[in-house]
Amino acid sequence: MENNPEARLLARLVSDLSEDYWCAGWLSECEYALWADVTGTEVLGHKSWSISQADKEELQIAQKLADGWVIWLEEDADPKFLTLTAWLAHLEIQSRVTEN
Repeated sequence: MENNPEARLLARLVSDLSEDYWCAGWLSECEYALWADVTGTEVLGHKSWSISQADKEELQIAQKLADGWVIWLEEDADPKFLTLTAWLAHLEIQSRVTEN
């Protein structure tokens, strides 16, 4: 993400929303709940946080600018940026894992 200012902006916004709503710099799996806010659908069992309309609009803009999404993987010390295609593939794989 170092060379991707749009991804850094998105990651900062996700972290800020996590802090604002849950007093946690990156609440575990918050990226799924916030994606539910962006899409208006439940994601892998995570319901939206029902963030404010202003926060939702900013998150949608940041997501579109970055053309992807951010995720925190346990093995990484920082959030990781995934292109939109990679993020949607990740969600598809995770949905298969949770179904089994």
